[in-house]
Amino acid sequence: MSNTEMMRQRGSGVLEVLVAAAIAVGVALGLTVFFLMTLRVGKDVDAQAALQRQGTAIADELGRQLRLVDGTPQVEDPTDLPPAPVCFPLTATRSAASTTNDPVLVIPGAAGAVTCYYRDTSTPPQLRRCTRPTTAADCSPAANLLSGSLAPLSAPAWTVSVVTPCGALNGTCQGTPTVCTIAGESCGVVPGANIVFTVSAGTNLSETFGLAIVANRH
Repeated sequence: MSNTEMMRQRGSGVLEVLVAAAIAVGVALGLTVFFLMTLRVGKDVDAQAALQRQGTAIADELGRQLRLVDGTPQVEDPTDLPPAPVCFPLTATRSAASTTNDPVLVIPGAAGAVTCYYRDTSTPPQLRRCTRPTTAADCSPAANLLSGSLAPLSAPAWTVSVVTPCGALNGTCQGTPTVCTIAGESCGVVPGANIVFTVSAGTNLSETFGLAIVANRH
């Protein structure tokens, strides 16, 4: 075998090795990308499941509190507070966890105590519950309703309003004394509220929950 033929064979062998190596690298990169995409999809699925579980649990708790309310639920709006607010200020010493710019749901309890549900001003905002035993005491502890989840959660939105039998049927209250446009329906505030909140687990992962409970008092 001549030297030229030997060099050709060696060159051919080196080329085959390089081609095989390139194919192996391509396959490895493809498998890596596939693995990372699968991992990301799995995390998104877990986060979605976590926010659904947490949102449902919060809605269940709010519904249970409204069904067992000892009195009439109220809403306190920090931009238009009543003469004698029962939840505001939430604490004497302000913090992100005890401050809100949104309406607060007030659930009356026994012996003058109230439970306050609100969205705080943390970054990102959280949904919280606190209890004020007396008007002179702080509303505490500021329990985070989104804690304990398998994924970090936040509350991008929260709205709450009390409802009446009249409003629940899309009627309006008019005149003095106030009368519902739907005959026989009350315009008085009853043990019920309309609550809508959004729970987010990150970009493009959010879900809105809502509940409305109204008890007629005819």
